[in-house]
Amino acid sequence: MKSAEHLYSISGSIPRYNFSLLPTPLHKLENLGSALGIDIYCKRDDLTGFALGGNKTRKLDYIIRDAVNMGADSIVTFGSAQSNWCRMASAAARYMGIEPHLFLAGDKPDRPTANLILDSLVDARIYFTGLMDETEIVRACMDKADELKAAGRNPYFVAVGGSNPIGCTGYINAMAEILDYESTAGIEFSKIFLASGSAGTQAGLVAGKIVSGWQGQIIGITVSRGKTEQEQMVGDLAASTLVFHGFNPEESRAEKSVIADDLYLGEGYRIITEGCREAIAMFASLEGIFLDEVYTGKAAAGLIDWARRGLITPGENVLFIHTGGTVQLFE
Repeated sequence: MKSAEHLYSISGSIPRYNFSLLPTPLHKLENLGSALGIDIYCKRDDLTGFALGGNKTRKLDYIIRDAVNMGADSIVTFGSAQSNWCRMASAAARYMGIEPHLFLAGDKPDRPTANLILDSLVDARIYFTGLMDETEIVRACMDKADELKAAGRNPYFVAVGGSNPIGCTGYINAMAEILDYESTAGIEFSKIFLASGSAGTQAGLVAGKIVSGWQGQIIGITVSRGKTEQEQMVGDLAASTLVFHGFNPEESRAEKSVIADDLYLGEGYRIITEGCREAIAMFASLEGIFLDEVYTGKAAAGLIDWARRGLITPGENVLFIHTGGTVQLFE
């Protein structure tokens, strides 16, 4: 297996900013592990520091640097009304003197809460599209980009969640941190659990797994799509990320390394489940860690159920990645 240094060399091969405070903490969850009879660790990517933290800052380190290098004076991106991505992207853009334009799904709420308050605090330009179809929202973004260009501006479009090969590089770097921890602590993780939505976080980890030869499983608990579609998205993006970093297409085949589990999705995106409620309560009361109802709560519900069904055995070391998003609790 290749070392963490090899992954660091890949993630360090393109310019980036340092919005993220890295490496993020990684520690054992003694009380939760005792309750479930397994050894659980948590990678605290909710503590990346910038704009209340979360997994998206790792991506923005690279994306905003690329936008600046391209001479952008504005970014155009999209997400849900309570998008963690939009909150962090708009803050990172403003920090670098770039004007953020956010296209949000659905209708304008009666009053702003949670992420919407924070979007306004950084003076993002917010457009409620009244739309739910992603293709139509992207078209609205492209229309705004054309409008900005016609006005002599230089806009930079970013996919939802920062899920492109540049952004995924942030999670090749995260995989290096995990390998570093294994080496220092003298343990090996058999499974990594995380919420998988726009696919970039899992794709970056999968790319790191393929390059390093790490032998464990990376299990994405889906929060918005079924298993087949999510695995295709993650696999394609992981492969594109590796090609972006100079690996040939044959070396970059990723489909066999992608595991998505949709058993904890419930009725769909942003619709809470009983398992999610229980997971949020367990993490809060046993570990003092707060999860959200959309992403990390469902991912933790998957981890807990896997343990209860005997799919995680005593003696395994399992890692849960907390990708942030607890602002959602204040909706």
